Amino acid sequence: MIDKTKAKEYLRIDEAYEDTLIEMLIEFSKEEIENSTGVTFDSGGDTKTYELAQLIIITDRYENRGSQDLEFKPNNMLSSLYTKLKYGDYNVQP
Repeated sequence: MIDKTKAKEYLRIDEAYEDTLIEMLIEFSKEEIENSTGVTFDSGGDTKTYELAQLIIITDRYENRGSQDLEFKPNNMLSSLYTKLKYGDYNVQP
């Protein structure tokens, strides 16, 4: 799962003044993934696929935080990640 440090590194944010927003977006990304796939972090979300989906969601909402359009619109990459999360077999160890 993405934590605040990883999210800030990905977004290239050095200052602490955005920390509350980043933490909120991390929680939003987890909720968005669960609502879209049924996958929670505890039930199979401990993967790089889950982390990448989180980063895409966090980045979209961070970059569009001033937009009047509050609805999140998944892109093709995120849709593919959702499919992988939803139908992936997380009981198999590599």
